[in-house]
Amino acid sequence: MEFLKPDCRATLREGLDELYRFAPEVAEVSERKGKSFRDHDLTHVLFGCDTSLKGEILLKPWILFGTTITLDEIKAYQRDPEVQRLNQEGVDMLGGRIKAYLLAFVYFTPLFFWIWVRRVRRMSAKWPHSEVSEAMLDTPLDELRRTYRIELYH
Repeated sequence: MEFLKPDCRATLREGLDELYRFAPEVAEVSERKGKSFRDHDLTHVLFGCDTSLKGEILLKPWILFGTTITLDEIKAYQRDPEVQRLNQEGVDMLGGRIKAYLLAFVYFTPLFFWIWVRRVRRMSAKWPHSEVSEAMLDTPLDELRRTYRIELYH
């Protein structure tokens, strides 16, 4: 997908459309669930993370520390039955709870910390998670990434 490339000239809106073309199941859930899911999908595009299990995990430090998301928004999102189902699928894909916790401890926690230190902390400002304007949607991704000093992790 083009939005995964650091120098992508597509707008944020076009990147979201591309994500939805390549992952129609994501588009369907977001259409059904509304704004909070769309806001989440926009972060996938902006921060260059696909919707695979690894992409979801790589997105976490960006969302938690590189956006203006509130604790209430995080709690509401995590309480959603669809999110809980997807989280359980992720645990199952990793081989169950014990393996998932082990992988989280050994692999994902250090990676999370590295992304936070080497990428997220270098941002010039936090992304306005729930307040994305029409103008932002129509801005090329490479320009948004330059403005916010977002260096994609690949």
